[in-house]
Amino acid sequence: MTRDEALLPRALTEFADADVRRHERRNALHTLQGLLELARHARERPGSFTEPAGVPLAEVGEIVKRVGHCVVRAQLVGKLLAAQERGVRLRISHDTCLPGDIEAAGEVVTVVGNLIDNALDAVAGTVCATPTVEVALRRGRDAIELRVSDNGTGVDPHLRQWIFDRGASTKRSTAARPRGIGLSLVRAITEARCGSVTVADREGGGAVFTVSMGRRS
Repeated sequence: MTRDEALLPRALTEFADADVRRHERRNALHTLQGLLELARHARERPGSFTEPAGVPLAEVGEIVKRVGHCVVRAQLVGKLLAAQERGVRLRISHDTCLPGDIEAAGEVVTVVGNLIDNALDAVAGTVCATPTVEVALRRGRDAIELRVSDNGTGVDPHLRQWIFDRGASTKRSTAARPRGIGLSLVRAITEARCGSVTVADREGGGAVFTVSMGRRS
C-alpha cells in the first residue's frame, strides 16, 4: 500500500462523520469483493481467467488489461459484480488506460466508486432494455481523467449544480443508507486536486459525469 492510500484523503476530513463512514462502507466492501475475485481467478489458473458462473469475463479481462493499479482494478471488479447483481451491464471503455503508478489512488477509488454507484442507481429498475454504465479512466499529462456514463433518465439541467451539494438527493435518506453524500465527496476531492466535475447529457439519453483530477495545490 502506498502512502497516499494509507492516509485519509485531505478532502474527506471535511466530511469525516458517521454518515460518511456508513456511506463509504459500500465502496470498501466492493473493493474487497474485487480483490477476492481476482485472487480466486489467479489461484485457479495463474495468468488467465476461467469462466465462473455469471461473471462477465470479457469485462474482467478489460479491467485487468487496462487498469494497472491493484486497488483501482479491484474496485472496478467489485463494482462489476455489484452491477451484475442489479441487472446492469458495467463496461470499461476502450480508451481506458490507467497505469499502476498513479498519485493518490485512494482518492481515485472514492471518486470513481461514487460515480459508478450513482450511475447504477440511475439505471437500475428503469424500463431500458439493457441498462448500461460505462467507465473510462486515463492519465493525461497533468491530470487523471475519469468519465462515467449511463443510459438512464439523465439529470435535469436545473439540478446539475444542486446534486453536488451535501444532502442533495431525490431519494429518501435513512440512517442505514444516508443519501446526498457521494457526489459531494466527488466534488470536494476534485476541487482539492485543482480539478473539476461536470454532468451533461449522454448522446442517446442518460447522463455523463466527467472528472479531471490534477495534482494537489
